[in-house]
Amino acid sequence: MKIRYMLKLKINFLFCALLLLSCLSCDLGVHQAFWRPHPVYSRSTEVVQLNNTEFPFSREIMPLKYDCLILTDIHFGNKRNPAWDKVFFDSLKKYRKGRISPMLFCIILGDIADHGFASEYETVKAFQKRIAEENRLPEEYGNRPMPVYHVVGNHDVYNSGWKLWQQTCYPHKSAYYFETKDLEWYFVDTASGTLGRPQFYDLKAKLQRSPKSKFIFTHYPLYGNGILYFSLSDPRERAELLSLFSQVNLKLYCSGHFHPGASCDYDTFKERSLQAFGVSGKYHILHVDESGEEPSFTIETISLL
Repeated sequence: MKIRYMLKLKINFLFCALLLLSCLSCDLGVHQAFWRPHPVYSRSTEVVQLNNTEFPFSREIMPLKYDCLILTDIHFGNKRNPAWDKVFFDSLKKYRKGRISPMLFCIILGDIADHGFASEYETVKAFQKRIAEENRLPEEYGNRPMPVYHVVGNHDVYNSGWKLWQQTCYPHKSAYYFETKDLEWYFVDTASGTLGRPQFYDLKAKLQRSPKSKFIFTHYPLYGNGILYFSLSDPRERAELLSLFSQVNLKLYCSGHFHPGASCDYDTFKERSLQAFGVSGKYHILHVDESGEEPSFTIETISLL
């Protein structure tokens, strides 16, 4: 156990050193890497419910079994990553061919931009538009473009990129939720490595008011495979969240940020940190079934390699 603990400390130290070196050798300065304008307590103080236009699915006509496309850590602007977006759309089209369950919406778990530059957000705009248009909803939903829901990541707000993210990434807010038949879906802002107290208390109040099963989608993992940089930064907040989640019928905590991906099963819910699109060429399909007494889910990973 002592050897394992010392190894974790060395890994944490190595990541901090690499982060500092990368800041000094690329487009990010130390100031931009460790401090952002528009901190989380100014970005996100309330988890707001989406209206009928923002979440265009009535419970009366929504199917009980359906799929959701999930991508994370695309990092547009990082020239070291392969251009997976050039083969992604063909792969997704091939995957969807002949499938029975409809794919109703897409979720992007943050770090869609690498440096928070305006040029990167122009690429983001075109990418999410193509997802929406090439995966239009079935006729019963008006053949409208597929909604693409975002959470904000730490890279998205580099170089004061928050305003560009807010203008570009639907539904143009970083903390929100919607409901389906037996589920509440929460999208939470952890791009600063913390929820901040205002967002935490509002999320807590909303989670506690309903007995329905719940999903949470965000950028930072609770437990980034034991590596400090890939976990929520405040141990007290993490402990409070674990206690809260055990009491509110949470089923899934789904995040990105840790590019290799990881999973952790708690007594009452599962944590899934999904593999990155940008460095690994992976995307994911969340299969949801609300036909039983309790809703269930599985996550399928598709490789572009």
